[in-house]
Amino acid sequence: MKKTFLLMAAALIMSSTAFAGGGLGFTIGPKVGYQTAVLSYKKADIQSGFSNHFTIGLAARFEIGNFYIQPEALYFKTSNLFELNTNYNVEDLLPGINIPTGAGVDFTLNAANIQVPVLIGYKLPLANILAIRIQAGPTLNFVIPKQTLASYAAGSVNPVEISNETFDTKSVAFGLQAGVGIDLLKRITLDINYNFGISKVFGADVFNNTALGQYFDFNNVANTHANMFMVTIGYRFL
Repeated sequence: MKKTFLLMAAALIMSSTAFAGGGLGFTIGPKVGYQTAVLSYKKADIQSGFSNHFTIGLAARFEIGNFYIQPEALYFKTSNLFELNTNYNVEDLLPGINIPTGAGVDFTLNAANIQVPVLIGYKLPLANILAIRIQAGPTLNFVIPKQTLASYAAGSVNPVEISNETFDTKSVAFGLQAGVGIDLLKRITLDINYNFGISKVFGADVFNNTALGQYFDFNNVANTHANMFMVTIGYRFL
């Protein structure tokens, strides 16, 4: 009985504090945006970001006063270009494609991703129509194997696609996100977050133990992390 009373008292205090700071709230809505290595305000750079690194997803927000938790699910594609050398004649891998042993090869990995960040933040209302936010939190990045393709090209040879079935990429990568945001008219959101990759997405050890490792020399591939800015615009339906 005493524990029940204490729990009820604690809940009442938390509820009173939340409503005093603006109350409880829940919203959800779509987001679109792009990824970029360098932030730019130039129109051409922004258009290029949307064209080449488009991002789309859904974001929810649980608010307690001016504090909030914002889980998201974002879909986007990444592209990593590596300069490799061949270990064997690539014709052994794909008949009819003659790239001799030791030849330089441009190897591109295009990966489809679903990223799930969970951001914890604080918003500061400046007016009835405007609030600024700061936020940070962990992320999980899931690679979608069926939508991930590699290609290679050397000299005058046209790019040759390789199905993801021939190699094994990492399926999950961990990271952190931190950034700022703006709420306009309580419905429109603008977020600029930077993603810090904790675990490497691709590296020499990821590829060397796969089927492609016998054909290409991945030892000069630096370990890659998903470090990037993500700029998104959203709309809160509820």
